[in-house]
Amino acid sequence: MTPVRVAFSKTGSLSFISHLDLMRTVSRILVRADIGIYYTEGFNPHPKLVFALPLSVGAESVSELFDIKVEGEADCGLILSRLRREAPPEMEIRDVYVPSRKFRDIAFAEYDIAIHHKDMPEDGAERVNTLTDSPLVLTKKTKSGEAECDIREYIAALTAELREGDLYIKTRLSADAEHYLNPEYVVLAVRRGLGIEEDDIAPGGDTYSIMRTRILDGAGEDFR
Repeated sequence: MTPVRVAFSKTGSLSFISHLDLMRTVSRILVRADIGIYYTEGFNPHPKLVFALPLSVGAESVSELFDIKVEGEADCGLILSRLRREAPPEMEIRDVYVPSRKFRDIAFAEYDIAIHHKDMPEDGAERVNTLTDSPLVLTKKTKSGEAECDIREYIAALTAELREGDLYIKTRLSADAEHYLNPEYVVLAVRRGLGIEEDDIAPGGDTYSIMRTRILDGAGEDFR
C-alpha cells in the first residue's frame, strides 16, 4: 500500500454540501476513476478517506487535502488525470503526490473573508485592524463542550481593508489539533466589534463569505 495525497478546490455550490456529503462525493469519484484504493473492512466497505481540516457549510476553499492508500506503487500522474476526468466542475483536482508528513503537522490556515453590510462604518477597516489589541472573548466549542475563550491566541495575523463599502479581511489562524480556530469565529468577532447585529442577514443587510487559501506548517510554508 502507498499513501497518496490529493489537493483540490471546492467552490461555488459545492461549498454548500456537508462534510459527510463531500466524503460521499469523493468516494463516488474514486470508484468511477477506477483507482486501486484501500477499502475499510466490515459489512459495508467504502474507500478509506482522511480529510484535513473540514470546513463549515458555505465556506469555499482552494486549499483542500485528503489522503487515500493505493495498491502497490502510486502512479500520481495517472491518478491525477483520472480524478480530473471524474470530478465535477466546482471540484478542481489540483495535485496528487506521495505525502511527506501527516495531517497532525498542520499548524495554520489562511483565509480571505469578505463582509458586506448596508451600514458598514467608514472606519471599519481601522477598527478591525486593532481588534486583537483587546480581549476577544467568545463562547467556543471544545472537545469537552462549550467554554468562554479569548480567541486572540488563535489568530496569528489579521488585516482588513475597506473597498467600495465592503470589508475584506486576510487572516492566518491556528489549525493544529489542539488549537484549531474556525474562521466563523473571526466573522462573529468582527461583527461584534463593528456593532453589526448577528441576525441582520436580510437582503441588503449583512452577508459574508469565507475562502480558505492556504494550509501551512509550523514554519509558515505550504503544507504538503
